[in-house]
Amino acid sequence: MNESTPILIFSDAHFGAHSRTQETLKIERFVGFLAWAQHRRAEVFFLGDLFDFWFEYRHWMPKVPVEIPASIRAFTAGGGAFHLIIGNHDCWAEDYFERQLGMQVHRGDLTVMRQGLQLYLSHGDGMARSDRGYRILKRILRWRLNTILYRLWPADWAFRAAHFFSGRSRELTTQREPKFLEEYDQSIAVLLASGFDAVVIGHIHKGWVRRIGAGWSVNSGEFYEEFNYVVLENGTFRIECWSGIPPK
Repeated sequence: MNESTPILIFSDAHFGAHSRTQETLKIERFVGFLAWAQHRRAEVFFLGDLFDFWFEYRHWMPKVPVEIPASIRAFTAGGGAFHLIIGNHDCWAEDYFERQLGMQVHRGDLTVMRQGLQLYLSHGDGMARSDRGYRILKRILRWRLNTILYRLWPADWAFRAAHFFSGRSRELTTQREPKFLEEYDQSIAVLLASGFDAVVIGHIHKGWVRRIGAGWSVNSGEFYEEFNYVVLENGTFRIECWSGIPPK
């Protein structure tokens, strides 16, 4: 990627979490957005929670709308770079995204240099220090042994339980106390002070682009209701809402 390549960042689509009407709209917006990204020859970063729940068995895959993997595969097959930073709803991904869809999967926070800026990219879950319950849960969910044990469940049972807990997790995320938002700001300020030019996260479902001194604090919002996305172009961030019609 050269320095003039536009960077598009979005997150938290949670496919499978909403009504049939909303899911249809999400699919249309997602497919259209990737087609526009391909037309712009943009590099895409998705900061986690593409699906409301994703779990791979060795010989079995979740039922998801075919348009989603198809549009990602078309984007990468056309030469586009699609990065996925694993979130708390898709932390049990194995190799399907990489092997079949051509995505570049990052299982932890990612640091990259783009357009002269040192970027710190993260889903953002667990950044609030006092949110101890979630921080413990995150370790449990991402512990490899638990993944192995979960596969011993019949698939239908496993998915029924997972959808229940995914819904509870999503509710907690959208109802975080204001003090947690303050702690996110503090964690971001520490990262910026350590030398990063921008910290970009998702997870909270609240989009923003802010300057903190000479640095940038960015949240990509969500892609299921407001359809937020962030553009990095010419070294400057801005947040937009994808209406389905490409901006001029």
